[in-house]
Amino acid sequence: MSDYRIKSGDTLSSIAKRHNTDVGALMKANPNIKNADLIYADAKLTIPGSKDDFQAQGTGAKGPDLTGGSKPQQTEGSTGAQPVGDMPPGQVGDWIKQATDILKANGIPAEKMDPQAIAAIIQHESSGNPNAINNWDSNAQKGTPSIGLMQTIQPTFDAHKLPGHDNIRNPVDNIIAAVRYAVDRYGSVSNVPGVKNLQNGSGYVGY
Repeated sequence: MSDYRIKSGDTLSSIAKRHNTDVGALMKANPNIKNADLIYADAKLTIPGSKDDFQAQGTGAKGPDLTGGSKPQQTEGSTGAQPVGDMPPGQVGDWIKQATDILKANGIPAEKMDPQAIAAIIQHESSGNPNAINNWDSNAQKGTPSIGLMQTIQPTFDAHKLPGHDNIRNPVDNIIAAVRYAVDRYGSVSNVPGVKNLQNGSGYVGY
């Protein structure tokens, strides 16, 4: 076996193909992966030498945690609140922490903005690229393409940004506006349809 550091834009299937294995073998080697569509840039992945090699070694060892930490925990002082997961690793996790700290200071409860749910949206919307822009969907055809880390359109960004955080391509500013939009529309980031689908084992859908 060997280790691999997940890069922005990677998928389990693309990693498996490059390393002459398959998604099933990768998930067995990394039992903390619960959803093949949900991995995070900068996390470490255990790569089996090949499908047969992995099966010969068995599945007793615990693989690295690609969900950014342990099981979801209750936030301090939030008895009965929705569980909130740990902060994801790497640069995306740093951006999420900065944004959620600012949002908490501006009155958004921590239980409404699970870092793992935010990271899932980022992974599927932009693969962690703060300069991503969608020039092909219906929003783009209307002249308002989805932009940035969480792929907000400019009118939505403008309606939900905070003072001093008005750059749609700034990753922290983009997260702030997108999370405020998600909380306003769905009640919490965890209630965004694409996140709920992933939790239920279904495919991600845009928000």
